[in-house]
Order: sequence, then C-alpha cells, then structure tokens
Amino acid sequence: MASVSVAQAAQRLGVSVPRIHQRIADGSLAAERIGSQWVVDERSLVRIQERSKAGRPISLRSAWAVIAASENDRDRLKEGGSVTSARARVHLDRLLAPYLVRADDEESVGELAVSLRSMFRNRAERRLLRAAPADLADLRADSRWASLVDLGASGIASGDVEGYLEESKVEGVAKDYLLVESDRGANVVLHVIPDGQYPFPNSRLRLAADLAEHRGPREEARAAELVHELAPEWKEVER
Repeated sequence: MASVSVAQAAQRLGVSVPRIHQRIADGSLAAERIGSQWVVDERSLVRIQERSKAGRPISLRSAWAVIAASENDRDRLKEGGSVTSARARVHLDRLLAPYLVRADDEESVGELAVSLRSMFRNRAERRLLRAAPADLADLRADSRWASLVDLGASGIASGDVEGYLEESKVEGVAKDYLLVESDRGANVVLHVIPDGQYPFPNSRLRLAADLAEHRGPREEARAAELVHELAPEWKEVER
C-alpha cells in the first residue's frame, strides 16, 4: 500500500496532527521520514480505522470457545463452563446468521473479513517474521508446531510458513531458525498461543480468521467461502 501525509492521516482518523505525531512516536502508527516530513503507512492507518469501526474483539478464551462451537466440540465447550458455552453460541450465531444467503460481492466479503479479524483478534498473538528461504522446508517440518496453517489446501499458493505455536516454544524455534521480526517481506507467520491451548487444526472458522488477517482479496474471498459453508451447517446444529 501507499503512504499518506500526516495531515491526511489526521483527517481520516478525525484527530489532530499532533495526535498523529504522538502515535508515530509511540509506535502505534507506522511511518517513515522522507526529508523533513513524516509519511504514514497506509496499511497501519487502515488497521486503526478498521478497529474503530469494527465490533469489540472477544477474549482469547471466548474466541476459542466460538471456534469449538463451530466444530460442535461439546467436550471442549464444557471445559469452559456453561456461561462461556452459551455466549460462544450467541457470538457464533451473530457471526454466521447474515451469511445463510450467499453474498460474494466485494463489499460483503470485505465486511465479513473485518468481522473475522475483529472477533478473533485475541485468539493468538500474530507475529510476522522472516527466515532464510533455505530454512523454510525444515521450519515447516519442525515437530514443535501445535498446528500448521495449510494455505495450499485453501487454494492459496504460498511458499511461506504459517502456524500456531505454544508460547514456551517460541524462543527455541526463533533461535534455531534465526527468525527476525519483519513486517514487510515476512515469510513466517506465528500465531502464539498459551501452552495447552488446542488449536483446532481442522477448523474452517479458525482458518477463515487466519485468511482474513492476510487482507488480500483472494484470502478474504476464500474466508468468505468457508463461512458460507459453515452457516447452513450451524443452522442445522442449532435446530
């Protein structure tokens, strides 16, 4: 994406220019200095705009409960208690109900992607990293992954490595493969989860959330397809 001026960023967020400079200084808004002027990264600005418009994200525990509900995994739902289970079903119903009727237009797909990113933002800490290309095959085959995200099976061609990793194993994996933080040019996506958290490797809803976070048109379209598949199945479960 392109960059915008500080004044344009302030106008789009509805705040003052000094407030934009504050965000740049505290790192909450990505920007770079060109000559004597700051320019704001469009992607960073879009994320902030989206968060102000989207619904409130649910907690890590609730996010995984919703995913368990989408899998009709009653045993894991029971582990969270009756209140968490009931709330998970309400959240899932609100998410899926509008998509019982298939809508593939760009606006509907975009709105759904925003909903997925917002609702499931707290399910894991998403980290963008870079590994040496020669190490990607070994990294993908590493036994420490809790679950890999198979973008290829989703119809998205990618040589990158993406997966869920328990928090206690992150440091070791990062050290072994010399992973470095890299927002641009990242080829590794880590979803860091608490130790013991089941990542629901076959969940279409979790995969839809993973895809939506890529923010690409193909990924968002595939995420919408997965939700459209789930919606009528969920309706049958709830009858």
